[in-house]
Amino acid sequence: MKPKKKQLILFTVITTLLHVVISQSHAAPDDTFEPFTTWNGKKVYLSPARHSDAGSRGECSGTNGMGSLNENTAAYRYAYYAATGNYVGNDISTSPYRNLRSRGYKIRIGRGTISSAIANSNAWGATVHIPIHSNARPETCGDTRVERHGTHVIYQSYGATGGEGLSGFIKETVGVSSPGTNDLICHNSSDCTAFNCLGELCRTSAKAAYLEREFHTWNRGAKWIETDQYHAWRLGWAVDQFLGYPR
Repeated sequence: MKPKKKQLILFTVITTLLHVVISQSHAAPDDTFEPFTTWNGKKVYLSPARHSDAGSRGECSGTNGMGSLNENTAAYRYAYYAATGNYVGNDISTSPYRNLRSRGYKIRIGRGTISSAIANSNAWGATVHIPIHSNARPETCGDTRVERHGTHVIYQSYGATGGEGLSGFIKETVGVSSPGTNDLICHNSSDCTAFNCLGELCRTSAKAAYLEREFHTWNRGAKWIETDQYHAWRLGWAVDQFLGYPR
């Protein structure tokens, strides 16, 4: 069997499993993943979007957008691939850096409410807590202005060892692959968010960074989100840099 055919079969199997997981009850227990190697002593809590109006948040769909995904299902898919995916770029990889598990982390992916994510993260003793979303603005899907889009990461705790530092690494590693060029980090109190204290930043004990990885309201951003499996490994790279590559 030719390698490309093997890759296609493996991708189909993984995609099918993802559809099963995504379709489960929104109140399901958190997904948990143990490291493939020796545990490095650090825990990563990933908290995908859980909007009640997902699918009606301006998500560009169809062949030029996110396909059948919405903000919630795309965010879970990104978290899954960041935790245990096997892609680095467009290629299936056995690299020890292809996901958080292979980098030695224990991972939980929140599957309940925001409140349960906060409570579970704190009780588990997460080292870092990363809500995963995509961004939106009033616009048409055909907008092509790259300077109006990009990766935005929000933090609450200041400093290189706080959420600010984690956000900076995420912006650099994730943002460089997204199509928008207006990549930035911002404090929770600034006008980059409509909320003066996002719960998953203000009520979590771990160092936290709230990832808006691109805007899903323009075709290029939505299409990039649809290919999350190819670049989700970058989140592990950011966590590694922030924590000093623990082994």
